Amino acid sequence: AARDFTLLSVSDRFLWLEVLIVSRQRGKTPQNSRETSTGQRGSHPPSHGRGAVRSLDARRAPPPGSAALPNGCQLTPRMTVSERLRQRISAAFYRHGLLCASYPVPIILFTALCILACCYPLLKLPLPGTGPEEFTTGLRDYAPPPPEPQGDPGDRPDWYRGPPVAYIQQVLVKAAVSPWDNRLVPVDAFRSPLGRVFSLVEEIRNHVHKDSSGVHSLEELCLQVTDLLPGLRRMQAVLPEHGCLLVSPGNYWQNQRERFDSDPDILRTVHQHEPKGLHTSATLRDLLFGVPGKHTGVSLYSRKHVVTYTITVVLQSYDARFVGSLRSRLRQLHPSANCSVREDHMVHVHFKEEIGIAELIPLVTTYIILFAYIYFSTRKIDMVKSKWGLALAAVVTVLSSLLMSVGLCTLFGLTPTLNGGEIFPYLVVVIGLENVLVLTKSVVSTPVDLEVRLRIAQGLSNESWSIMKNMATELGIILIGYFTLVPAIQEFCLFAVVGLVSDFFLQMFFFTTVLSIDIRRMELADLNRRLPAEAGLPPPKPAPLRPRDSPAPPR
Repeated sequence: AARDFTLLSVSDRFLWLEVLIVSRQRGKTPQNSRETSTGQRGSHPPSHGRGAVRSLDARRAPPPGSAALPNGCQLTPRMTVSERLRQRISAAFYRHGLLCASYPVPIILFTALCILACCYPLLKLPLPGTGPEEFTTGLRDYAPPPPEPQGDPGDRPDWYRGPPVAYIQQVLVKAAVSPWDNRLVPVDAFRSPLGRVFSLVEEIRNHVHKDSSGVHSLEELCLQVTDLLPGLRRMQAVLPEHGCLLVSPGNYWQNQRERFDSDPDILRTVHQHEPKGLHTSATLRDLLFGVPGKHTGVSLYSRKHVVTYTITVVLQSYDARFVGSLRSRLRQLHPSANCSVREDHMVHVHFKEEIGIAELIPLVTTYIILFAYIYFSTRKIDMVKSKWGLALAAVVTVLSSLLMSVGLCTLFGLTPTLNGGEIFPYLVVVIGLENVLVLTKSVVSTPVDLEVRLRIAQGLSNESWSIMKNMATELGIILIGYFTLVPAIQEFCLFAVVGLVSDFFLQMFFFTTVLSIDIRRMELADLNRRLPAEAGLPPPKPAPLRPRDSPAPPR
């Protein structure tokens, strides 16, 4: 009996004490059990009725849904995995709410530094609507378009008129050391392929084409340059000057094979003109190699041992016969069985000089509608101090998340191929704004007698499960769209994923902290109104109006 007493729950101790009292009146209770039975609070008075006597072996029936051990213990059912996960998420959101409401100023400063750090790569990117536009036409029977549009333009853009400024012709070179010997050092993988550029440049410069109209050379067709721009004077030893505009990796050594052979450190020569620190736009290396730096293969960590570069020639006028003759000559000297470069199209590139108002109208309209939506949604909530402030904070949250997503994608090498003015409005649709309203309503619905930090923590904790569940669903849908293997959709999905994560980060840190500040201001304003009434003082009188200055009487 003593062993069973120690195992019974608190609610069952009253039953055990009642049995002891009845047994003692019958003379069956030991002497050492009297003190135990009489000193307990809540014991029932003795009863001599037959129905009041309970046997020690009669155990209480366990409630439905719970298990019972042979000794009378009750076991509560175990929590499922989803319940444990939900409890942990709720606790994490609660602690996060306490942190944001307790230290609002450091949290906002930390968020501002994160936004500036993520937006730093955007300083060298073109503004939305100023990126280059492309238009592709057939190469056969090509002729410059007339200065004024004639007939039905069809899908021809408005800027496609008149002769272009220049024609760009690139000779793509892919070279490798074969067979590769493991005894070779990594520098040997690109020293010999880069050495071929000097002979190719000489062949291109000295190529001539003879036909019925005469002899044509590269000097007649290429674009001649004179002096470099002031901002490029520091690269005077690398860029061409006073001659034909032709660039290649050989410009690092002034197109002289002797300088290349005597260079002890090729990588140091290539990287000496690179900007210090982070660079997101095209560099001198990209210009001279003609391809992005990560695709050149000129690196000690490249495992493919394939070097890729181009020889870029800028022509002032396009001569299809000269270009075809040069192509045939190079293929004859350097035959390639796996050449897959298309030769039947020409890409026209147009660079805008300034931002037009028409390009900014969709973007500005989107954020005006966003601001109005948040403002009119918060007008129904009476427990916030500044509805304009919350609407502005929501717009800043979405705009900063979009800028952060573009900056982070640019930092990791995902440069947008779509127009920036097209990416932003679509990302606004993907990034949901319901979390802002849900968080606000959840916080203001908490008891007003709690502290501000407890209200923020409780509001976040109440909506934690729904926020995380919705975010997981959105990420899953975007992941499904990524596996469609359509390049445009994949790019959009990558931007959307980074945008969702950055938007969640700003909602949890920036908007939650701003909301806590607004709730604290609301409580202070309410306290200032109630203090005079509780102290029995009259309410403060409004300040007297200043008398309007009357004009001087006419003389």
